[in-house]
Amino acid sequence: MYKALLIRVLLVAAAVALLSPSARADHSCDALGEPGWSTVPSHEIVNVADGAPYQAGGDWFVERTTTVLPLCNYINASGNYSLRSYSLSPEDKTERVAICRGGAAVAPYAGPCPPK
Repeated sequence: MYKALLIRVLLVAAAVALLSPSARADHSCDALGEPGWSTVPSHEIVNVADGAPYQAGGDWFVERTTTVLPLCNYINASGNYSLRSYSLSPEDKTERVAICRGGAAVAPYAGPCPPK
């Protein structure tokens, strides 16, 4: 029974790490130093903000700023999180996102083109 639970916990952790972009981490965490605990670094999205639309050529764009919180989670084989888990400083990532291309809205934007 214990082995089956451990396998399930590890499979869920692996699925989250592989499938969720917010779960992939590019930071390193300290080792907890206690037997039976695994370190699981992750990123959690805490805010997404779009700037004012602007035109470049015939297309319209916004600058999207995403704030992520890097986390260092410690988890044991039973699926319990340690109170020693912690977060690092929030990070802002800005990207240029097309909202209108050739007079038509680019999914998931559903507003008018050109934007008002």
